[in-house]
Formats: sequence, structure tokens, C-alpha cells
Amino acid sequence: MVLDYNFKKVFCFFFFTGFSFYFAQVGMYSTPEIDSLQKKEFSRLQDIGDFKGIVIQEQELIRKSGELHYTKGEITGYLNIASSLVVLNRNKESMYFLEMAERKLNSYNDANLRTRLNIVYGKNYSALGLKRQSNERLNRAIRFVGKISDPEERKKRLYLIYTWKRTNFVKMQMMDSVLRMERKSLQLSPNPELYAEIAERNLYDKKPDSAEYYLGKALSSCQKCPVRQKASVLMSFGKLYIEKKEYEKALQYFFESLAISRKAGFKKMDRDAYKLIFETYKLIDNAQGENEYLRKYTILNDSLNKVEKEILSIPVEKLLNEQAENEKKSKNNLYYMIIGIILGGVAIVIIIFNIYKRSQKEKDILIDQKEKETDTLKKKLDTVYEEVVQLAVNGDPLFITKFKETYPEFYNNLIHKYPQLTANDIRFCAMMKLNFSNKEIAQYGNMSIRTVESKKYRLRKKMKIESDIDFSSWMSSLEH
Repeated sequence: MVLDYNFKKVFCFFFFTGFSFYFAQVGMYSTPEIDSLQKKEFSRLQDIGDFKGIVIQEQELIRKSGELHYTKGEITGYLNIASSLVVLNRNKESMYFLEMAERKLNSYNDANLRTRLNIVYGKNYSALGLKRQSNERLNRAIRFVGKISDPEERKKRLYLIYTWKRTNFVKMQMMDSVLRMERKSLQLSPNPELYAEIAERNLYDKKPDSAEYYLGKALSSCQKCPVRQKASVLMSFGKLYIEKKEYEKALQYFFESLAISRKAGFKKMDRDAYKLIFETYKLIDNAQGENEYLRKYTILNDSLNKVEKEILSIPVEKLLNEQAENEKKSKNNLYYMIIGIILGGVAIVIIIFNIYKRSQKEKDILIDQKEKETDTLKKKLDTVYEEVVQLAVNGDPLFITKFKETYPEFYNNLIHKYPQLTANDIRFCAMMKLNFSNKEIAQYGNMSIRTVESKKYRLRKKMKIESDIDFSSWMSSLEH
């Protein structure tokens, strides 16, 4: 009896131990637990900037959702990973996970998930400079957002859409649209980053009091905000103190922002901080600090530019695939029509044959046109030329340095023949060499078109160029 009793105890011990070990290994989750982790824990990790933790968590939850045949959990996992990778500037990987989510969504109808899918696509396109494609995706998101049943979730998604459309309109310099998006965002639930961006616009417009007001609102609403927003607000405060000429205080804010962005892995924010720091050191004649952070800025900027060029083909390929799919559908419709006409008789077949030949000829013409447009586009997108133009547009102090590297013969001939030219004169000539119009020179140089024309006239006199000689053609001759 004692032996039998001991045997039962040993059996029960190993049974329950093995049972517990099995379930510990399997890691059973219920669908409500998966939903909770993908919402609450995802938000917590996002707020503290632990995007690596998000990827690890979501990969596990995607696997568990697959075991449970829980499609919503799989799609949400893909979207959470894709959204996190955008913040880390890993757009190639982000697009991969978006395509995984999109394939699942083809057979699963959920307005919230479809809204999120289009928003994250919009973020990726915006980050890669494809502003029109980004707005198209965000407009698709608007069509789905009204079908979300939860009012708080609907409000949250709508705010994100307005935020990213506002970002695109800023890059496109469409200020009326920017202000319209701001008004819509402020009517919802503005976050600290929006206040900071409005403050920066006021700084640009030389309205420091208004800028300080909005930064105060940003700070007061940033007690428990995500680390990215906190870093953004601190950076904006630094810019405010640059405007006030309190450079040491500005540096303090820039370094605080940099500490947060470096810890979280926000590479683009790191780059922006490096640029602001080296420019501030330059203002206080600290050559050592300026050189150190200029070097850091240059290395990181080159690295980010290289990555962006490598992944730019991904969204373009995506767009081409969408176009191919549409063409495939159109061709299928055409084939059905041809079959129907063939059944009508030989006469109609002959007509269709003629139509087909004409259509084929038109397609060949279109293909030739597309090839010519592609060649033209490739020439326009010359990497070095675009970089120099962008520096000029941004009023970057590195513009002349990069221009000199790109057009050394033109630059050397110019300063050798006309040593009396000022730095502003050389910059003006450089912009003309880059084929900037009078309107563009006025816009990016913060002057009127009349001022540009007057400056061009004074340059003619200073350089003793006859009035019957075309100035632009004469500029081109300096390279020979």
C-alpha cells in the first residue's frame, strides 16, 4: 500500500511537471491576450522608444496567431512591425511587412486594419520623398477611417492621417493646405510634436513670442508623451534659443534631444541634431566643436543618403506592380470582349484584327514615349546635381563647397577672371549655372524678382558683359 501510494505521488509529480513544461514551451495565448499585447504593450514599448522590443514581441505574436488561425493577430503584427521600422528609417523591411499584411487583408475585411495599412504606406512614401504617392495612400485611408466603429480609434487614425498629409504639404510648400491640416488636427487631439512644428514655423516667420507660446503648450502636454515627441520638442526649444542668441542654452537642449534620439535609434533626428550643434558652435566661434559635429553630421548624412538610394526602388517597384495589376485586369476585359466579337462572325474578327494592329502600334508609340521620358528622368535625377540643387534650395552653408567640387572648372574660371566678385555674387552665379529661374532665385534667396533682375544687371556691369549676349549662354562658356 505504501509502495502504491508513493508510486502515485511520483506519477502525479512527473505528470504535472511535464504538463506544465509542455504548456510553458507552447506558450499558449488566447486571442484576447494577443489583442491586449498588440495594443497596450505595443503602445508602451512605442512610447519608450523600444522598437527592437516591438519587433521581437510581434514576431512571436504572429507565430502564435498563425497557430490559432487568428488572421487579425497576424495582420496587426505585420502592421506593428512595419510601423516601427518606418521610425527606424528601415523602409525596405517595412515595405516587406506591409506586403505581407496586404496579402492577408485581401481575404479579411477590417476597416481599422485597412486604414492602418494605408497610413503606414503613406509614412514610407513620405520618408522617401514620394509625396504625391504618400498623399494618395493617405486619401485611401480616409475612405476607410469612417467605417471604424470605435470613435476613439477613428479619431486617433484621422489625426495621424492629417499629421502626415500636413508633413507632405510642408515639403511641397503648399501653405494653405498645411494650415488646413493644422486646423483639422487641432480640432481633434493635438500632440506636442504638432505644437513644436507650429512653433518652428513661427520662428521661421520671425515671430519668437508666438513660437515660445506654442512650445510652452508642447512642453505642458509632453509629461507622458513618446520619446520621439519629447526629442522633437527639445530640439525646437534649442532653435528658439538660437533665435534669442542664447547659444549655450540652445546647445543644452540640442544635446538633451540627441541623447534621447541616439538611445532610441532615431537616425534622422541624430543627423538633424548634429547639424544644429555644429552650426551653433560656429556661431560662438568654437572651431573644435564645430569640426567634430560637422564630421559626425557628414558621416551620418552620407550613410542615410546611401540607404535611401538603395531602397528607393522598393516603393517604385510596388507602384509598378500595382500598375501591372491594373493593366492585367484591363487586358482580361479586352480578351473577353474579343471572344464575344469573334463569336459574332468572320467580318467582326477582321475588324477586331485591324483594331488590334492599330492598338499594338499605339502601344509601341507609348512604349517609345515612356522610354524617352525615362531617359530624360534619369538625366534629371543625376545624384550629384540633385544634391547641389537641394543644398541651394535649403540655403545650406555647404552649398558653395559642394558646387565647387561638382563644377571645379566653372568655379575656378569664374574667380580667376573676376576676382572682384563677392561671395553673394558667386552664389548668384552658381544658381544661374544650375538653371534656376529668376522666380526660383528670388524664392530661395528671400528676395523679390525685381531685386534678382537688378542683381543680374549689376553683375553684367561688374563683369563687363555686353547687353546683346545671353547671360545663361555666357555662363555655360565659362566651363571651356
